[in-house]
Amino acid sequence: LEVNKSTTRSTLSGAATTTTLHCTALALFPIMLSSVARRLSVTRRGAAALPLSHAGAGAARRTPPAQGQGRQSVRAYAAEVPVNKVCRMLQCKIAGEEEAVAMDALLNEADAVMKKVPGYVGSTRMVCKSYWDFKSVMVFEDVPALEGYMESDVKEKEMLPLLEKAKTLALDGDVKMQNFVYDQLA
Repeated sequence: LEVNKSTTRSTLSGAATTTTLHCTALALFPIMLSSVARRLSVTRRGAAALPLSHAGAGAARRTPPAQGQGRQSVRAYAAEVPVNKVCRMLQCKIAGEEEAVAMDALLNEADAVMKKVPGYVGSTRMVCKSYWDFKSVMVFEDVPALEGYMESDVKEKEMLPLLEKAKTLALDGDVKMQNFVYDQLA
């Protein structure tokens, strides 16, 4: 039995130290083989390897797919997320209370403009007063309504100027926009 230890330095991204157990005399350990046979993989030297992660109490860590093989999609195992309502989220960091009040005023202007858009349901906003994160969500009744907005003159001529004003209030002018499936849970 030979044990080799390979180390990955811990980082803020959560990488963990990994130990790989190489069994070169597998015939001597039939009981061990029967309990871990599913987890064994073949290394380049032809020895079997059992990766063990120190990140969690002995949790097994999967080896990455071989070159040329992609990762298997989760969709093959899970039901699809139903798409009914959708939303477009704006998020940014702001400096403080003054910017939050100014962003609220812009959001009120945006809501008045968006009422002209077919399929627009309404908007919400969230402000974290500890970290000064600002998020605004515009809700649409379905995907075609959001697509219609994205290609509309309302977006180009009225909403983009408001977005430029929002960028002046955001730290470093960094404003992120992202679309989501939206569901209000009971």
